[in-house]
Amino acid sequence: MIQPDSTGLYHPAGESDIIELIQNAIQNKLQVRVRGAAESVISGVYADGFNPTTASPGNNINIELDQLRCVSIDKAKMQVTVGGGCNLGFDPFDPSHVSEESNANNLFFQLNESGLAIPNVPNAIHQTVAGFISTGSSGGTMQHSFDECILSIRIIDGTGKATTFTKSDDLNDNFYGVVVSMGLLGIITEVILQCVPAFNIIGKQSTTLTADCEYDFFGPGSSGKPSLPAYISATEFSRILWWPFKTLNRAISWKAKEMTASDYTPATGTPEDFKPNPYRPLFPPVFGSTLPTETVAATGFQLIATWPDWFFDLLGNSQAEETPLEKELMTAVESVFPFFYPLLTDRFFPVNTPSSPAQVFWDNWLGSLPMDKVEYGNELFNLTYAEMWVPASVATSVVNIMQADYEQKGYTATGFYTAEILGAKQSNFWLSPAYGTDSVRINILYFAKSSDVPENYFSQFWTLLNDNHINFRPHWGKVLPLSTSATGPDYLQNNYPKWTDWKNLREQMDPHQIFVTDYWRSHLGIPAVDAVI
Repeated sequence: MIQPDSTGLYHPAGESDIIELIQNAIQNKLQVRVRGAAESVISGVYADGFNPTTASPGNNINIELDQLRCVSIDKAKMQVTVGGGCNLGFDPFDPSHVSEESNANNLFFQLNESGLAIPNVPNAIHQTVAGFISTGSSGGTMQHSFDECILSIRIIDGTGKATTFTKSDDLNDNFYGVVVSMGLLGIITEVILQCVPAFNIIGKQSTTLTADCEYDFFGPGSSGKPSLPAYISATEFSRILWWPFKTLNRAISWKAKEMTASDYTPATGTPEDFKPNPYRPLFPPVFGSTLPTETVAATGFQLIATWPDWFFDLLGNSQAEETPLEKELMTAVESVFPFFYPLLTDRFFPVNTPSSPAQVFWDNWLGSLPMDKVEYGNELFNLTYAEMWVPASVATSVVNIMQADYEQKGYTATGFYTAEILGAKQSNFWLSPAYGTDSVRINILYFAKSSDVPENYFSQFWTLLNDNHINFRPHWGKVLPLSTSATGPDYLQNNYPKWTDWKNLREQMDPHQIFVTDYWRSHLGIPAVDAVI
């Protein structure tokens, strides 16, 4: 049997190695988990006992599929067969150091080189194929679906059996149960995707007050200004960053669409002689790199967001030990926060003016659809995320409920960063957060203090929606509601019509529960087997 590397990760060369690891886990009553790009909550990624921070491997089996990254393209059918460990794009933090921007280990690069594309592209493209689809992830569009591109998926289940599940017209087929499964039904080794011809996009990014958006942020909309869900539905690709802090109330609205004949001008060139004007990231490059401005921004926002933890660390005592002088200093600093914070935000995200207009861009699909190839997906911004998917029909109610809550609670609720708003097309996968309905996704980005339990911060939003009778489904890769809360396993079960079918399928495919960790057992309400053999 293969052995782990120095960090405790196993690197199977093929399915035979995976099967052997699974058989060993069954025999020795071990857990098996697969690490993709580790973009998800860490407790949901690894087996119990594995700590990547302290390099403690534990006794269970943690796998990286860095050697299962093959990309085979059938241009005639416009289909691609891709290994489960292949990244969508470049992963700068790949622990195996295999991921590169321009080679066969990068799915999107290979597709683009072959004149093909995937119509649903996420903002950040570090994720592996298996990790992206198994958490039900999506790009920011209500018009295109990554799920619909999946034609077949090959999985090695908890008995060591490899099975290929193929797309079917029967929505009760197990194919629709195995894809979004959080690694709890088996290990995804191969996926076949239906592609589309490569395309160019044209778009704009505007920074305005929420009252000045081209859509009616909080209202029902009018003939000249659509409502928020109507705007997201009608816009081919979109992303909104909402800053609800009292002295800001602004939005960064990014949108794009596939270019048609009328979009080409002398400036853009023709489709045959295209002259890209790529999207410029939120953090402008210095000497060819966004790292300096990102570092400054990350430091500034983190110092504000984690106040007063670092203040007392600097003094060498705790908040409980504060002196009268320290109390006065804290009161003074906190009183200027609401005024200083907009100054910092204006430095990086200023409202558009005639002298600083909205950004217009045009590019190929791979160049600018993943607008967060660097920011928001790297290790500089030490953020935690909780994403709530709600039916598009109630999105306006949700932002109004949240806005009223923000106004009442102030920065204790808003934090000091942003909420991302995206769309998602309805899905037929049983545990997709978009199952059966077009959805609007509210992704809250939060700088956690060292003493924080992220669930304690996010619980106010889960409770808020639940108290207002708004059904939501959380993103499986981000912070989930506490298992003991009113929005725990029973709540989730009631919000997924095929929940029982999925759990029954899970039991069949993993009877020994080798893929079940304490984290997933508690969040999904998976009972322990009486005797694991």
